[in-house]
Amino acid sequence: LYRQKASHTGTLDPLAEGVIIILLGEERFKKYELAGWKKTYEFEIAFGFGTDSYDAMGMIRQNGSENMGLEKNELGRTVAGFIGEYVQKVPLFSATRYQGKRLFVHARSGMEIPDLPEKKGTIYKIELLDLMDANLKDVVLEIIENLNKIVGDFRQDPIIEEWKNFLKKPGITDTKIQIAKVKVVISRGMYVRSLSQDIAKAAGVPGFVTSLTRTGNGMYTKKDCKTLEELFGKNYGRDLFVSTFTRI
Repeated sequence: LYRQKASHTGTLDPLAEGVIIILLGEERFKKYELAGWKKTYEFEIAFGFGTDSYDAMGMIRQNGSENMGLEKNELGRTVAGFIGEYVQKVPLFSATRYQGKRLFVHARSGMEIPDLPEKKGTIYKIELLDLMDANLKDVVLEIIENLNKIVGDFRQDPIIEEWKNFLKKPGITDTKIQIAKVKVVISRGMYVRSLSQDIAKAAGVPGFVTSLTRTGNGMYTKKDCKTLEELFGKNYGRDLFVSTFTRI
């Protein structure tokens, strides 16, 4: 594995985890062929709030903060309605190019984009796995814990500060919210974060992604994956690789 040229068929958001296909040597020339495979994701949507990034790595933009009273069977029908051809607006904080630059570059500069680019794809399967009640304070504490693990410049400091200030709101300890767990099989290049917004909008409530796992990439699943520690030994884990490549 050492000193071989490598490529990949698609990365993940900083807070996401799951299957990434790494291609070594001559196999890297198959990148665009393999990148077209269907992707399978499991993700969670917290209802009652919205953020500018559509996930926990964003500034709070909508604030309901109370149990939205969603009913599982009804939400399940809403989710199932997304099967088939699907058009979405890409997130403002994304790597999609707009006027020659990545959208997140425009976002950080404060540029307003009234009409975000669209992507077209297919949702092959989608189902609501669960609808759960959760304590809002516990959810926010977990968000802060996960944000503190992120390496790189993703606005973590002001975002963490905003979530910490949110914890100071009166009554947050006793506040309950609803979280939906969804599984989807979707075509390449689509944003689950945008899908979460469309689901929340169809349900009539704000929402954002709190957890995202790519469980499948074409024929490969998490069972087929190896961690960095398994490949290179316990001294070559995620933290070493991330810190090294961040400095390059």
